Amino acid sequence: MKLIVFTDEPALPEVRLVVGEAKKRGLETRVLAPWDINLPPTPELEADVYYIGSNILNRVSAFELLHRLQILRVFEELGQVINPVESILNYSKEHLTLRLRALGLPHPETLITENVEEAYAFAAQLLDSGRNVVLKPLCRGRGIGVVMLDRIRSRRDLLQFLTWYNRVHGQGVFYLQEYIPNRGYDIRCFVIDGEVVDREKRSNPEDFRYNIRLGGVAEAFPDPIYDELAVEVAE
Repeated sequence: MKLIVFTDEPALPEVRLVVGEAKKRGLETRVLAPWDINLPPTPELEADVYYIGSNILNRVSAFELLHRLQILRVFEELGQVINPVESILNYSKEHLTLRLRALGLPHPETLITENVEEAYAFAAQLLDSGRNVVLKPLCRGRGIGVVMLDRIRSRRDLLQFLTWYNRVHGQGVFYLQEYIPNRGYDIRCFVIDGEVVDREKRSNPEDFRYNIRLGGVAEAFPDPIYDELAVEVAE
């Protein structure tokens, strides 16, 4: 069986794990980046399974986005795709927010906008009422670009920071959310075909971000208390 891993970040832990597991199982495995692939496709591009890195459509220009979408469509014609186009397009905090809202599930007060003045007004209103605000990239991982705004000294500094953030992390879109303190950990459920197959507990005593890259700790979470909710959101 042949496997192609499609990613623009070959050094990611996600990629190394997939490649390592595939080789253990005897799969003929290649890692290809977008710049390794030409269209129309050639026989060298054929495989049985294509694994698509979750960030493949992030941080790219509009033209690169269109090109990569066409590559994904070709993969779907050639074989089995893990992380197909539809799921990749829904890989964003914005989609999750709208999904939770549609289901009527509790969710922090959130604003998603391209308007810096609207972003400023939302953040200022929460900060002035004594609440904290988290600013996040729409689609990233590993805690990159996730910041709290409570340490910004003045409203003028807040506007300047939002403008700077938009250039460096936001790429034109602001995702702002009221910060809700939790129990010191979060739970991540992995859903496949309508069933929770595993659960993970994340915590970090040194940071409000629980990413492993930032010192977070991951451990098994055997309690199925969140399974029903996880399946409902995933479907």
